[in-house]
Amino acid sequence: MSKILILDIETAPNIAYVWGAWKQNIGKNQWVQKSHIMSFAAKWLGTDEIFYTENRKSNDKKIVKDLFALLDEADVVVAHNGDRFDLPVILGRGLVHGLTPPSPYHTVDTCRVASRRFRFSNNSLAVISEELGVAAKGSHAKYPGFELWLACLRGEDEAWKEMEVYNIQDVDTLEAVYLAMRPYMNQHPNVAPETTAEGKTLCPKCGSGNIQYRGYYYTKAGMCYRRFKCLDCGGWGRERFSDKDRIVNSGRNAL
Repeated sequence: MSKILILDIETAPNIAYVWGAWKQNIGKNQWVQKSHIMSFAAKWLGTDEIFYTENRKSNDKKIVKDLFALLDEADVVVAHNGDRFDLPVILGRGLVHGLTPPSPYHTVDTCRVASRRFRFSNNSLAVISEELGVAAKGSHAKYPGFELWLACLRGEDEAWKEMEVYNIQDVDTLEAVYLAMRPYMNQHPNVAPETTAEGKTLCPKCGSGNIQYRGYYYTKAGMCYRRFKCLDCGGWGRERFSDKDRIVNSGRNAL
């Protein structure tokens, strides 16, 4: 069965000398400090343990190595806006530090799924979780908004503790949103083998064998496949081989 990693990172802001708030062209000698990874929280789908690691220095090589180790173990990585932010940031920092890439994995970006498949008032994790009525994304208790990042950069222990709570809450919320959306995903990676050793068909989205056949799926080319609904995750799937393939294969087996 595939290992699915639920992941969220927090990054430090870029710091530079600027003369305005909009459309600034920042020259090379205006940079004070480039962004780096401050912390991450992650968990394996279906488990209770959450991994949290923080980095209080501008040199983030150690935390990037920890992230690469998790990516190397994962078959599927779930992150909100992960295709455009979390994963490019992680891989970019790995490239900067001279690391070799982790083994290949599939991604599920819940922000992209929300944009393509649904229409929420906006596609932030906080809004989606609230509208779905699942584990709510936490709010900052003492350090509102950007103040939390500033306080962490100042090295305040209380702020770092709040960052830990906030980061972990994001992972819990992300897992709940992912599980709610998963039955609707039409491009979800296949997380299970087509059949078990006994020939039982499994749900491609969650790997369950608790399925119920319901009619047929017809392609535009006229091919016919038995379709099924997973009684555990609620998603739909279809068998790999068409009815025509089944008849041909049955005939070959009879010879």
